[in-house]
Amino acid sequence: MEFKIISLGCPKNLVESEYIAHRLEEAGHVLSETYDTVIINTCAFIGDAAKESIETVLGEATDKSKKGKKLIVVGCLVERYREKLQRLMPEVDLFIGRSFYPEIEMLIDKRGFFLKEGSFSETFPRKILTKSPSAYLKIQEGCDNRCSYCTVPAIRGGLQSRTSESVKEEFLWLLSKGFQEINIVGQDITSYGKYTGLNLKKLLKTLLDTEGDYFLRLLYMHPGGIDEELIEMIKEEERIINYMDIPIQHSEDRILNLMGRGYTKKQLEVLLDKIKKEIPDITLRTTVIVGFPGETEEMFSSLCAFIRRWEFDMLGSFLYSKEEGTPAYKLKGHVKKGLKQDRYNRIMEIQKDISKKRLKRFEGKNMKVIIEGEDEGYKVGRLITQAPDIDGLAFIKGNCRVGEIRIGKIVKTLDYDVIVEV
Repeated sequence: MEFKIISLGCPKNLVESEYIAHRLEEAGHVLSETYDTVIINTCAFIGDAAKESIETVLGEATDKSKKGKKLIVVGCLVERYREKLQRLMPEVDLFIGRSFYPEIEMLIDKRGFFLKEGSFSETFPRKILTKSPSAYLKIQEGCDNRCSYCTVPAIRGGLQSRTSESVKEEFLWLLSKGFQEINIVGQDITSYGKYTGLNLKKLLKTLLDTEGDYFLRLLYMHPGGIDEELIEMIKEEERIINYMDIPIQHSEDRILNLMGRGYTKKQLEVLLDKIKKEIPDITLRTTVIVGFPGETEEMFSSLCAFIRRWEFDMLGSFLYSKEEGTPAYKLKGHVKKGLKQDRYNRIMEIQKDISKKRLKRFEGKNMKVIIEGEDEGYKVGRLITQAPDIDGLAFIKGNCRVGEIRIGKIVKTLDYDVIVEV
């Protein structure tokens, strides 16, 4: 069999797609552009993600009808909507839930629906599917935070942390393959080891015992899990990138309480103040949800003021999505779609000005730049302060190759992107 994989959604999905690719190649199948089988690893975190997944499946189903290709759907869409999909998508040959990934090579020739209760955490060994000096390292599965709007626990289950030994083994394997930027991912990496006596700081120390020219980036850290020791580690350890991804989701106490976030506005302010004082050159990324049930215009204005005050380098915003099965689904005071969109537009305009201002401080400086591709005469990549896939880009002039990490001079900054000479 020759196959291709379409991986939708988050980096955790990408890691699982790489695991699937490895298992299939080990069984003698070939990842190829001349494929006869299409595997779509879906996302269903919110309605828009599920819609994209469904549209991708139907698009491939149309192509399949023309060329006779086999169509396999895996991942979160299968977990969330279960047997409904088999009735709604007869074009799909095979649906595979995440708990069956370790057996996928034995199911590939079958038809039907393979799903069982339980979660999946194994992701190693993998076949890296991206061309970059950067790779993801997933350290946990599921989540126990139980935010009221979130479908993740229902889809991926409760928190399960990998052993530090298994994480270290995969980390050393990534380094042996030449990867220099290792992005540590999980639903909330500050909860790593919660039930096993481990924690994120101990894991980082274990990884950093390894000599070498590499960098660690910490992605998705719940504000409630960030303590002084972790801030100090990021400050003192040169191989941890001065970058923190801290989704605050909102600033106002009533909304934070309804969301089940477990902290207050004051606690957020104390945390952000400490981080910025301890690590003045920190790059901060966050996400917020606009239009959550009960969000008044006054609360939204306060959120905007909070964003202006704390000047996050990067900010992603989501329109609240009413997801069946979540506690927030039953809340009163749902905001109309048009008003949610208006609030989204307004907060992103604010962030554009902040991003432009924050990037300006880099102009004329030399910084590490990661070279990932080419486009219209430029090499394209990222500054070390920009995370893959979610932040801005660096357009790079000069003699360099894709896959390198080089020192470059930032000659111009834009709203979200930069122009660099190496």
